Amino acid sequence: MQSKDAAISDVLNQNVEAAEQIKAAASELEVVHAVLSTKVQPKAAEGDLQAAVERTAEIEQQLSETAQALDKSNEMLREIDANQGASTPAKK
Repeated sequence: MQSKDAAISDVLNQNVEAAEQIKAAASELEVVHAVLSTKVQPKAAEGDLQAAVERTAEIEQQLSETAQALDKSNEMLREIDANQGASTPAKK
């Protein structure tokens, strides 16, 4: 069985990777939104097309907020991991 310290470290590493993937997806979606916003003619941006363009901005914002929340959680995990490591007596 894995120790608490190792488990926290593994979870933290996985979360950091997930946060980076979310940030990358948000950045890509931001580019898609910018292209759609500038290349789609205003006359053509009606109905479903306009809704899709607007939705890309909303989804990018949600992804960015999720990544920020995950970064905060990761910082808390780092603090917990550091505190546990500092309070655990050194093994000889």
